[in-house]
Amino acid sequence: MQARQRLRLLPLALPELCAELRRQAEQNPFLEYAEPLDGAVSLDAAAERAASAEDEAEDLDYLNASLEGFGDQADPAVQAEAERRHDWLLETQTVPETLYRHLARQVREQMPEGPRRDLTLLVCDALDADGYLREGVHDLLADWWQANGGRPPADFAEADVEEAIRAVQTLDPVGVGARSLAECLALQTRADPRTLPERGLYLRLCDRLGSVLTESREGLARSLRCTPEELSRALAYLRTLNPFPGRAFAPAEPLESPEIVALRGPDGRWRAVCDERRFPLFRVDEGAVEAARAAARTHDERACVTALAEQARLGAEAYQERNDTLRRVAQAAFDRQGAFLDSGGDPAALKPLLQKEVAEAVGYDKSIVSRVVRDKAVRVATSRKLLPLADFFTHALAAGGEEAVSDQQAKGALRALVEAEDPARPLSDQALAEALSARGIPVARRTVAKYREQLGIASTRERRRAATT
Repeated sequence: MQARQRLRLLPLALPELCAELRRQAEQNPFLEYAEPLDGAVSLDAAAERAASAEDEAEDLDYLNASLEGFGDQADPAVQAEAERRHDWLLETQTVPETLYRHLARQVREQMPEGPRRDLTLLVCDALDADGYLREGVHDLLADWWQANGGRPPADFAEADVEEAIRAVQTLDPVGVGARSLAECLALQTRADPRTLPERGLYLRLCDRLGSVLTESREGLARSLRCTPEELSRALAYLRTLNPFPGRAFAPAEPLESPEIVALRGPDGRWRAVCDERRFPLFRVDEGAVEAARAAARTHDERACVTALAEQARLGAEAYQERNDTLRRVAQAAFDRQGAFLDSGGDPAALKPLLQKEVAEAVGYDKSIVSRVVRDKAVRVATSRKLLPLADFFTHALAAGGEEAVSDQQAKGALRALVEAEDPARPLSDQALAEALSARGIPVARRTVAKYREQLGIASTRERRRAATT
């Protein structure tokens, strides 16, 4: 019965898991259920909830030992500091990165405290989700006065706001703080570290971006003082830029409830730790069981209490085992995909890893691992990125060589080849296959065509046509 309960709980994402546990608690008076905590849970509470899982307790010990300032846990003052640091880690270091948080961190590192830094932060806060500044200078100045109660700490004028906007436009990602698409592309063109002989043409084209749809190519080329071929190359270059630099910080959907946090230890090893705040409380109410036994008068009543208590214990154990299974599977994946975590989730860093390999490593059936990874997410503490647990698994492309290559690595290399090709002379699928093979990634032409379609890369003919139109 417990095995069936565990199998039923394994594939459930947190919202469905909470609903299932809530249903069980409503049907059994000896089960105690509480919604996941909005705040952080103390180390004592976390240890109590994980008492039946030895590995989970080891993770909590690891957290205590790896964070500076934990010291002797017997000291109440040190214990309080330990809990505060643990809470801070889960609350602050595992929240999704936002565009404002990313920009504000750079501003605070580059500028000293004072009114000018505050004004620059106000401009950062005014950017929309795409990274654009939609408010005018006068409106920003009015916001600045209002934020300071009508009495700003410095006599700033519109020129100071313009200076703050220029400061924001120097931040990463390149292109933020632009007032228009033309300015966004121009910022990226000026910041391009490569040697661009036609950079001046690219910038002139940014200024005339609106004319691309209204003028003929010949007329636009004449006004830009270039040939139609040079204009085609300029248009191809602008297509490689990012028109929405802020969208990289959009929240990941629909993975809203990561259960596992990836923490890097002092030894450089990634550790999988359950984020206790996101789990509901689900345990046996032993006090209610004892009270019911004391109140039972007949044999049937005592048998009913025993049966319900046993059912409650099996359910609570299945829940704990489900969470421990998730952590162990995640840890096995982290052990193999450390480079993937180091990169913040770059698919090109993935090594070949099958669910069957992890199943053998943790001693489970492959079907168990398949259920575990379904609809589960991992929060990477160092980058705050949210990664689907299923993304840690990828097929090996081919055997042979010093190390197998994953299909995700092959796709990343393919994308890099296409981005670096001459737009006027795009590579054929056969040429791409040969280039990949030269890099130690042996693939057939038809495999290149399949990967190209999956990546949304146009065919050779379509890429050539786009470069000449």
